[in-house]
Amino acid sequence: MALQAQELKPRGNFLKDSVKVGEVVPFTFSYKDRKNRPVIFPDSLYDFAPFELVSKDYYDTESDSINSIDSAVYYLTTFEIDLVQKLSLPVFLVNAGDSIPLFSDPDSIKLQEVVLQMPDSVDLVETTHYIPVSTQFNYPYFIIALFALGFIGLIVLIVWGKAIRKKIKLYRLKKKMEKFRLGFEKEIEQLGSQPGKTEIESVLKFWKTFMEGLDKIPYRRLTTKEIVLIHENKSLEETLKSIDRSIYSQMAVSALQNDFEFLMDYSADRYNHITEEIKNA
Repeated sequence: MALQAQELKPRGNFLKDSVKVGEVVPFTFSYKDRKNRPVIFPDSLYDFAPFELVSKDYYDTESDSINSIDSAVYYLTTFEIDLVQKLSLPVFLVNAGDSIPLFSDPDSIKLQEVVLQMPDSVDLVETTHYIPVSTQFNYPYFIIALFALGFIGLIVLIVWGKAIRKKIKLYRLKKKMEKFRLGFEKEIEQLGSQPGKTEIESVLKFWKTFMEGLDKIPYRRLTTKEIVLIHENKSLEETLKSIDRSIYSQMAVSALQNDFEFLMDYSADRYNHITEEIKNA
């Protein structure tokens, strides 16, 4: 209270003498204070009753060597029917981490009446014509729905996230296996009865490419000996060596149908093994 008594009051004035219901009227507000002392003006969260805030304009602080002047214009409207309406606004003086309100003297404005006398009865005109009304998007409900969906999604991930990831991984693996099976069979069919060394190498490369994605091992950069050392499978060793002889030896290409069928079966076994590992993880 002592601080308020020592301060000059802010000044607030309507720029019009009268206003109609719903009409916008400007209200100027200014405060002269010591230079560089922080003050806070009312914003959109402040209660301007009996008026409602439509918009506001803040202006840059003007200062001399001693004082500063802050000013703003508030554009207000009223829907009250009192013939005289008053308004007093505060500035908030920031002092030691607290803010103290200092109010301006009230300024009044007259309500300009449009209907001076109500008739005893009113003749209403009936109309059945459709008048289109523009719809508005309900942003508050939309934001609430987003938060709700996000919260539900988070709960689902926490409770069932691991199981969902497993199912997705198994589904993708199954699709890859089906695609490989069809592609591998097509590659074998294209070999014909007298396959060339280039065609055989292409089929082997197709198998190695699929196995790389399945086992996460760089098969295409490994030799037959290195692949066998990883898997330690005698049948796989014999099959790969048989295919290598058909590719690199000077001898005529022998029948490779059984070798390629073994590679298909071996891929299926690896696929089944990996799917079981995923299910039991």
